[in-house]
Amino acid sequence: MKFKKIFIIAVLLLAVFLIYLTTMDKKVYFLALGDSLALGNSKENYPNHIRDFLDENNLLEEFRYEFIEDDLRITDLVRNIEDNKKVIVDGKNKTLKNSLIKADLVTISIGNEELFYKMKTEKEQDLYNYIDEMMEDMDKLLKLIREYCKEDILILGYSNSFSSNMDKYIKYANEKLEKLSKKYDITYISLEDFSKNKENIDKFGFTSFGHKNIANLLIPIIEKQTILD
Repeated sequence: MKFKKIFIIAVLLLAVFLIYLTTMDKKVYFLALGDSLALGNSKENYPNHIRDFLDENNLLEEFRYEFIEDDLRITDLVRNIEDNKKVIVDGKNKTLKNSLIKADLVTISIGNEELFYKMKTEKEQDLYNYIDEMMEDMDKLLKLIREYCKEDILILGYSNSFSSNMDKYIKYANEKLEKLSKKYDITYISLEDFSKNKENIDKFGFTSFGHKNIANLLIPIIEKQTILD
């Protein structure tokens, strides 16, 4: 009789433990990083669409977007991490390093503005060298981010809003970015085809329609990699 009671208690404890395992830490701490293309022209940007999806499905633990900055360069983001940039949210300090450590999901869109600026101002023969230098900075950035975040990271590739004669430079930059992403176990998201639909992108960057489509592209990946894992 005593053994039966012990057995029942053990089964109950095991059941409680299994329930705990299946429900623990299912919510997602989402950190969005990037430049003005991540900001969008309004609240209609892809980080907010992802936030809404997580929130509507009761999967959102916390959403940090305050480290996104207009005109942010790759080297600026490196410096922000090294300096452990601080923002104040609801009267509390939030640091970039701590956000990276806590994040279950990080999205990155960076280097867009500096690449597009060079396409407007540099001679075409100099663009390959510039992209090589830019990707050296990107290597440093991704290595640094991966040191702090051990979870899922998604990085957006570049899309051409210029003339078609710039396609080769966009392709070159994306090939190097994809290679770096694999090096640091980061999921690379190609957006090269986005420029083929003029509703997605204009001279200012991604449109509201484009941001929605980016979110629709990212959400299934997030469901598979971040939520179901």
